[in-house]
Amino acid sequence: MRRRALPALIACTTLAIPAAAWSATAPADAIKYRKAVMSAMSAHVSAFMLVNFGKVEHQDHLKAHASALADLGAQAKVLFPAGTDKGDTDALPLIWKEQDQFRKLAADLEASSAKLRDAVAANDKPGTMAAFKALGESCKGCHDRYRKADD
Repeated sequence: MRRRALPALIACTTLAIPAAAWSATAPADAIKYRKAVMSAMSAHVSAFMLVNFGKVEHQDHLKAHASALADLGAQAKVLFPAGTDKGDTDALPLIWKEQDQFRKLAADLEASSAKLRDAVAANDKPGTMAAFKALGESCKGCHDRYRKADD
């Protein structure tokens, strides 16, 4: 019995070491990830606008962009962990000082992006326009207060 337990113990230990190493995200990597998610949101907003306002003929892609925005919008609340206020970031330190207000804005983003997804899925044109406007206001509200101004 002991002969079988030792290889199993070694295997479990060997597999657990990389998992423990991966569980702690370096601040620089968290910032890169945040930027990637925000860039993806921007790209989906741009694509959504092109389709929704008739600039391109891919109406069948509208649901995919709205769904992606809802998925990404739901992630915003975890993209600003402690320790990611310094480094290659456009996020202002105010985020970490005003956590309650920032969380409210992140919740607004999640809600508005979900409403957009739902309005598009229901083929509700007025609802889509209202939800898209609310999404833009969510983005702007956060960026105006918590993002460094573009140079």
